[in-house]
Amino acid sequence: MGLAAEASEIAGGFSSAAISEAELVAGRYDGARVEVFLVDWQAPSRRVLLRTGEIGEVTRAGAAFRAELRRMTHALDQVKGRIYAHRCDAVLGDARCGLDLDAAGLKGNGAIAAIVDERRLRVSGLGGYKTQHLRYGLLTFVDGANAGLSADIEDHRSGGGAVELTLWLPTSLTLKPGDRFTVVAGCDKSFATCRQKFANQINFRGFPHMPGSDFAYGYADGDTVHDGRPLYE
Repeated sequence: MGLAAEASEIAGGFSSAAISEAELVAGRYDGARVEVFLVDWQAPSRRVLLRTGEIGEVTRAGAAFRAELRRMTHALDQVKGRIYAHRCDAVLGDARCGLDLDAAGLKGNGAIAAIVDERRLRVSGLGGYKTQHLRYGLLTFVDGANAGLSADIEDHRSGGGAVELTLWLPTSLTLKPGDRFTVVAGCDKSFATCRQKFANQINFRGFPHMPGSDFAYGYADGDTVHDGRPLYE
């Protein structure tokens, strides 16, 4: 069978309180581990594990659902280890980044004041942050239908006494005014942001002075100086 990430499909209905339609739609079972057994229906304790998989894309229609069942080999197609690139490959606040997200200015609390559309929210409680400070940050819902779920912030604008957040994707479940959340400041992974916004350049995990592809594919000529000097000062 090789290492190809084969996939199959399972179908079912919502007949158990253990798995609800709302939780499935919210993505709470995305990536869940699934074990498939061959079972003797007359003696369920007699069973053999056939394969193990992971739930991928889920679709639903009425009271039924279909879920992609991916083989565990799909993990072999994911990036592992460091990435050699201009931008940082750490997650803001993790051990490699080193920032304390509980420090002043990095984390805040707010609530939805009004819903402009499925991605744009007017919020309260975040008036102390400058425009764009929360761009590329993370919003995590504290209560409401989406409690415990997180959403990436695409844009953050403040002006005229109003604060508006734009999410990259619509939330799975319905939002309502009054839903509370926490936010974490955004980072675009550039060296300039790491230095100017967070003063954390010593922990920057990218390679900002890496030569670009135009230099790598270039060649010596009479117009370019190749004397070993730094490409960036």
